[in-house]
Amino acid sequence: MRPILWILGFLGISALPAAGHVCGYYDVQGAYGMQLWGTTSIGVEGPQPLASIGRLVFGEDGGVTGLASVDLAGYFLGNPVTGTYTFTTRCSLTFELRDQSGGVEHFRGLATPGGATVRIQQTDPDTGETGVLERTAASCGDASFQGAWSFTLSGTASQFDTQEAPGSSFSLRGTVFSDGQGNLVLQSAGGKTTGSYSVGSDCVAEMELGVVEGDSAGILKLRGVLVEGGKVMLAAESDPARIATARFTRR
Repeated sequence: MRPILWILGFLGISALPAAGHVCGYYDVQGAYGMQLWGTTSIGVEGPQPLASIGRLVFGEDGGVTGLASVDLAGYFLGNPVTGTYTFTTRCSLTFELRDQSGGVEHFRGLATPGGATVRIQQTDPDTGETGVLERTAASCGDASFQGAWSFTLSGTASQFDTQEAPGSSFSLRGTVFSDGQGNLVLQSAGGKTTGSYSVGSDCVAEMELGVVEGDSAGILKLRGVLVEGGKVMLAAESDPARIATARFTRR
């Protein structure tokens, strides 16, 4: 079985379901942004770092549909996925996802009451990634990302990075200012840089930001999903030279 687009887990999930959690059967219906991080040994030689971003819709009929992108082993790939899920009043979620090649992956998670957030993990052997589902809006646009945002990013370099050794870690933090019309400014320790973005009607965003790190300058490419009523954007780097996840939080 080769890697699909995620593989998840979070602190405390091994104790599912947690005492005191009570949910309705329909609390996880609807659209979610998904972000994953960690390592996998499926389809690659040895544990490899992985970052993924996607959007899943949990339907009334127990089905799952969506699209996810994974940054793994120097490649950034996207695939439509379908699957099924089961959710209980103890807030436990189990689901499987199938990509177009026929590969199937299995997951479990624990939702907060009401279903706004679900911490999840993949249950297949040789996987150790962690992740989160956070509810997203039914529709968005460029104006949905307007304002000032706290920004954090962390990850590792892949074998295609021409400036850093493969496996070396990096991080970036700062403030991103968006005019709501596709233009960005990043203020970080490296200085002020500019960039651009677009947000689709499905709340999936594409972004490019200029960055300055030490004596070098470059372009940071991200794919993200607006969640939490437009207060947060979950993202993953879409440049195969680096494997990273990012989070934007509205200030």
